[in-house]
Amino acid sequence: RATAVGPQTNSETQPAETQPRDVQSPDRQGALTTEPAESQPAPVLSFKLSDALAYSMKNGRAFQNAKEDLYLAALALTLERHLWTPRFAADIKSEFVDWGEINNFDRAMSAVSQVSVEQKLPTGGTLTANIVNNLMRDLGRHITSGESGQVMIAANIPLLRGAGRAAYETRYQAERNLIYAAREFEAFRRSFLVDIATDFFRLLSLRSQVESAIASQEAFAVDVERVRALAKAERAISVDVDRAEVQYLEAQNRVVNTQEQFSNALDAFKIRIGMPTETPLEIGDEEIELHDPRVPEDPAIETALVYRLDLLNVLDSVDDARRGVAVAQNHLLPDFNFSGNVSVPTDPALKNSVHYNYDRAVWRGMLDLEVPLDRKAERNMYRSSLITQRRAERMLDQTREQVRLDVRRALRRLEQARFSMEIQRRNIEINEFRRRVARAQFDIGRLTSNRDVIEAENDLRLAKDSFAEALSNYRQVILEFLRDTGTLRVDDDGHWVRQSDLKVSGAPGGTAQEGPLIPDGARDAPQ
Repeated sequence: RATAVGPQTNSETQPAETQPRDVQSPDRQGALTTEPAESQPAPVLSFKLSDALAYSMKNGRAFQNAKEDLYLAALALTLERHLWTPRFAADIKSEFVDWGEINNFDRAMSAVSQVSVEQKLPTGGTLTANIVNNLMRDLGRHITSGESGQVMIAANIPLLRGAGRAAYETRYQAERNLIYAAREFEAFRRSFLVDIATDFFRLLSLRSQVESAIASQEAFAVDVERVRALAKAERAISVDVDRAEVQYLEAQNRVVNTQEQFSNALDAFKIRIGMPTETPLEIGDEEIELHDPRVPEDPAIETALVYRLDLLNVLDSVDDARRGVAVAQNHLLPDFNFSGNVSVPTDPALKNSVHYNYDRAVWRGMLDLEVPLDRKAERNMYRSSLITQRRAERMLDQTREQVRLDVRRALRRLEQARFSMEIQRRNIEINEFRRRVARAQFDIGRLTSNRDVIEAENDLRLAKDSFAEALSNYRQVILEFLRDTGTLRVDDDGHWVRQSDLKVSGAPGGTAQEGPLIPDGARDAPQ
């Protein structure tokens, strides 16, 4: 952590009257500062992993973009649903005419107003109702020369082509697209949080390496003083002193390098979670509750086949492709439409646009049958839909195999991470013992050189760094395993949802299994 030190004023070399009156002396305890608020150092934020996850979900730029994509998908559905509701329209047209001197400068106005409502039918076709009013008025003589109205209801209903479920396909697909978008957003959310946690674990690893480098520097500083004392007592040679000093200088350089790596990684982490880089941030210690999912391979694969959101999208896309084939088959049918309307006008002998004369109602009906002589485009569309269906089925098979591969790979990486972490833990214990023994033997003169002491110290530092990296990788692999099996659950506060023993049922191609893999809330996962 860097501490900002401000410039200090030497009051002994400056007359008292030149001191600013609104600034208290820094040497007086308990004095209140009157410096501007912007000059005060910003408070240091201490983030645990849950804090980082919650902050990234509120401020992360990539996360906000993903939320907006989901919102855009919802907007598309609202428009499609609006098209299936009654839609009203109103229109008023007016025309003014001045005949000039040829007709004694007479002026007239005509106006046509229309109000209509249209409704799409779920089985295809439309139903429309119109009210039309006409008005003619002589403006010069201030009289109404004509006024009439008409109510008309019309329907256009397909009976073959474009009828049935094919007419409702656009709305149904729009609703499915929103479901896909919601699953894609949740899948992105889980991957995004895994990436944030991975960066957090790397910061912990880098901080551990900084602490290890500092401890190594301090140890080499003690060794330098010890070797110098032994050299004065003629119990060590100058080469040992030079070797210790060189190692101390390298340790100092290592501290600077690791601190620089940690600072760069911390700034990159701030950018990723949407935090200004100038904000002071401290990575807090936290007991991260990540339980090692020691589960057999078969239940893990079956769980992933049930809960993987990308697999659910591909599975539903096969159903979409099959519906596409049915729609394309419907388009091969001939057009056979029924259209009809009824209109009720007003009495032309009366100048009134609201009193309708039902005795003058007119009914019309028509059947229109098309002879399908040219269906080349529709035939090609049908064949394309069959190809799309086969591709979707192959993609489903490939995605299932990919899910199995992801789970097996995650299990292998988990085993590798466990093994590596245990090795590095054992390596630390061995090198700590080596360092104690080498120092003790060198101090009592059993070693003619401090080479063993230096090697043991360097090996201990490397073992600690390797253990920090192994621990970071171990935590990351656990999260990736939960993500790849579709069982990762994180609430909006950045806390992991605890796992519980739930029964895995309904897995494609498998029987019910039990295992500590499905987390709480998994039954509410988007299906």
